[in-house]
Amino acid sequence: MKSSASRSESSALCPRCGHAFDCAMHRVPFDCWCREMSALPADRLDPSGRCLCPECLAAEIARAVQPAPGAGSP
Repeated sequence: MKSSASRSESSALCPRCGHAFDCAMHRVPFDCWCREMSALPADRLDPSGRCLCPECLAAEIARAVQPAPGAGSP
């Protein structure tokens, strides 16, 4: 794993998988790759949590839009 000194200023570590990825959350104006993805429902957001990498965010979005098992069944 690379040391934090060798990562760019916009580099972050995903809290789920540990992979490094570019995060522009603190860039002004805000212009991050995550803006191109579907938004997570408010109940899935963790205001104290850190940003997820593209792969983990895509997986979380996919889980959020899947119906719960047994949902919609009479």
